[in-house]
Amino acid sequence: MRLSIIVPVYNEEKRVPTFLKGLVEYSKKHFNDYEIIIVNDGSKDNTENVVKAIIRKDANSRILSYKRNKGKGYAVRKGVLESKGKDVLFIDADGSIAPDQIPLMLDKLKEYDIVVGCRRIKEAGVKASMLRVFIGTFFNYYANALYRINVRDTLCGFKGFKRNAAINLFKDMISERWIFDVELFYKIRRRGLSLYQLPIVWVHKKGTKIGLLDPLKMAWQLIVLRIRIMRN
Repeated sequence: MRLSIIVPVYNEEKRVPTFLKGLVEYSKKHFNDYEIIIVNDGSKDNTENVVKAIIRKDANSRILSYKRNKGKGYAVRKGVLESKGKDVLFIDADGSIAPDQIPLMLDKLKEYDIVVGCRRIKEAGVKASMLRVFIGTFFNYYANALYRINVRDTLCGFKGFKRNAAINLFKDMISERWIFDVELFYKIRRRGLSLYQLPIVWVHKKGTKIGLLDPLKMAWQLIVLRIRIMRN
């Protein structure tokens, strides 16, 4: 199989319909050999039924569900390990990143092991509040200082991998929630994998799961993760 697209979802009954319909339609039109794996991370709302209704006529799409919320990192890892594609990517379900940017990522995956969306490159197009930009910038500087990863945008929910690189990175992943991205970048550097930071168009959507205090919690979690990694 050429391409696996993983979409982690948690309580997304309101935002996922527009995005997922667009993703399925775009994939049918532009990709000859693909699969879409929606990973329902223990949603408490009607997300599972909404997703099933959208994908029921697309044989290339399927949903993986489990009852207890385990975190975005766990959901992405679950999708990666269940995937079959030569290229594997994940993309957020909120619609902040449009499906028409996937071919840009696939083109760069011909040259690199990993390609990640980046909102902090001059060529990128970003529509977000100043507060959100400030929080993201602070967290990014902090993560780079602590892990020495030299990445401009650690938390962008659009990342692609050649299959071997994907399995290499996710099979022994420690993080199960938001900070799993930082662990990925740390492993990419330590394991000598090639990385390209792709400027993307990104539009903030209402209903974000990250609250104002979450970056402080994540900052502490990064310290704990750093200690755990050093012990392994």
